[in-house]
Amino acid sequence: MVIITFRLSEIGRIEIPLTGTEKWETVVQRCAAHAGVALGGILAVRRGTLLRGADLIEDGDEIDVFPALSGG
Repeated sequence: MVIITFRLSEIGRIEIPLTGTEKWETVVQRCAAHAGVALGGILAVRRGTLLRGADLIEDGDEIDVFPALSGG
């Protein structure tokens, strides 16, 4: 089970079962489908490290997701 917490979002916490390792881009799309939302720009952090789409996610991972904010 992977725990993904969408910070600063109404989505909140989602737990996704894994059968093995999966790419982050696949896991986050499953989360969005589960929550019934379309994701915009996001930043994902696992154990203090920024995740990229091809990074592998394993059972037991806990990931924090933040909306990508910009401004001047």
